[in-house]
Amino acid sequence: MKCVKCGKHEAVERGLCEVCLWDSLHIEVPGSIIKKTCSKCGAYFVGKAWVYRDGEEKWERKIFDNFSVNEPFKISGGKLNGTNRLGNYIKLEVEIERTNDDRKVENFEIPFIKESISCPTCNKVTGSYYEAKVQIRGMTGKYTDEMGRIGDHLVRNVENNHTTDPESFISKIEYVKDGIDVYLGKRKDGDSFAKEMKTREITDIIVSKTLAGVRDGKQFFRFTYMVRIMDIEPGSIIYLNGKRYLYQGKSAFGIYLNDLETGREIQVNKRSISFDKLQITGEMASRRSFVVISNGNNECNLMDKQNFSQITISGECKDSEINLYVVDDEYFRIRGE
Repeated sequence: MKCVKCGKHEAVERGLCEVCLWDSLHIEVPGSIIKKTCSKCGAYFVGKAWVYRDGEEKWERKIFDNFSVNEPFKISGGKLNGTNRLGNYIKLEVEIERTNDDRKVENFEIPFIKESISCPTCNKVTGSYYEAKVQIRGMTGKYTDEMGRIGDHLVRNVENNHTTDPESFISKIEYVKDGIDVYLGKRKDGDSFAKEMKTREITDIIVSKTLAGVRDGKQFFRFTYMVRIMDIEPGSIIYLNGKRYLYQGKSAFGIYLNDLETGREIQVNKRSISFDKLQITGEMASRRSFVVISNGNNECNLMDKQNFSQITISGECKDSEINLYVVDDEYFRIRGE
């Protein structure tokens, strides 16, 4: 069957030969191409949303969605070839196919507009926007290195989350007399941090919320996470549930104490610790050095390097010198030494 249009060649589709089919191609070209990016973080506006990862690649792919062709053709892709000298036209190659084996490339120059604005997320950051506040506090009423360690961990968590979710950011960090306040752009980061602290640290956490306003017709709340940490210095004298103890340190499971009435070492599971029933007295055990005079039969004879008095303690001494805590003329081995 010959082509119904030219009558010269064999028809391949719709009564038309291959030449006449391609002559029937009609391409609708967008009036202009807009490249909208964030001046602060480099995000691209693609379609109807801001894209924070691989934005340029997704923006380039989206350009060719704005081209359309009549049947039986379709847009199969294309590439950008830069702009003209003035930068107000962009050069493109558009690939059109009828079948997998029948393709054609058309070249275009289309008006090009560049816009640089601040994306909504960056507006939140610069506007000190926050959904949650984490207050890191301790037992002593003053800033401690332990608070700094916990605060640094929170900052690293949020920075890691920000690589995949731009809504995760820190709006502000305030160092106050008794701790640290960290303002979070996303409440979810506060929830995750609180759950992690309950698992890996000895903490007392109180979560509260306050009405911050109305957004999109709904009430908007801000959440405060009061995270009180166990930052007592080893060697401190404390009261727990009304009893007096020497504080030796902590682990992920609880705290180590010496009962100052019996001298017995005990471990208190963190789940049974009530911060309201724990009191720091401000007293510190004296830390003294002793020379090991003799060692055997599961006891050690020691000489105080300060006043040369001699004492005997139970257990073995592996080194020639040993440090002990002294409280009320009672001697206690230092945990970990």
